[in-house]
Amino acid sequence: MFQGPDLVGAWSLKIRPTAKGLAFTDLDLGLKGLQLKGDGGWEGAAGASGSWYKGRLDGKNIGDVLKGWGYAATVTSQDFHLDVDGRWPGSPAYVGPKRFSGSLDAAFRNGQFVEVEGGAQALRVFGLLNFNSIGRRLRLDFSDLLGKGLSYDRVKGLLAASDGVFVTREPITMTGPSTNLELNGTLDLVADRVDAKLLVTLPVTNNLPIAALIVGAPAIGGALFLIDKLIGDRVARFASVQYKVEGPWKDPKITFDKPFEKPN
Repeated sequence: MFQGPDLVGAWSLKIRPTAKGLAFTDLDLGLKGLQLKGDGGWEGAAGASGSWYKGRLDGKNIGDVLKGWGYAATVTSQDFHLDVDGRWPGSPAYVGPKRFSGSLDAAFRNGQFVEVEGGAQALRVFGLLNFNSIGRRLRLDFSDLLGKGLSYDRVKGLLAASDGVFVTREPITMTGPSTNLELNGTLDLVADRVDAKLLVTLPVTNNLPIAALIVGAPAIGGALFLIDKLIGDRVARFASVQYKVEGPWKDPKITFDKPFEKPN
């Protein structure tokens, strides 16, 4: 299968008519490094039709897939998969995140979120507007935070969508060598808004300036948190800080919410 001069991949599928339209079974489509398998359909009358798909999209390096489709390679992976069960108005070719309703269950292994020009949206939503800036504010020296990107061992999440409004049915979690992130909330692609809580968890050592984790914390009792107030059972081996992520998807406002608690 070609898209102009570009090879998209090998396609195989079965098509049969139904009482309401067409059914697509045994889908096995190569899409520039992305493999799509499962079943789907196109049903309804002209001008009022809808499509559905249930199956799995998977591949190796998601960065290569993004580049193949003309997007910035903001994420890399050793492998990934996305289980989809959803529908949208119009023909199968009219699929798009702003028209999608259903569930998305995603998992990525061993990669990076990469800071590249024109592709910072994924980084912003994870609270990483500027690696050097956040590193200075946290007063830490993790190479995977201050280099070209944020390394991860695994990213996973379960989203439920209704006409382009995505809600985390299970939080989007990122586990990495130096930090864990957890994003929980709503992403409205139609209105271009995000409203979520971001939990950042970092390992704590005896000589770590824990108070520096409280980025933008208000004065409590006339003074900021002191390290000796934070060390103990409340902190154990990890310290966590929760942020609010609110505003336009491409440039959300990220503000301190509270320390050491799971998102509500």
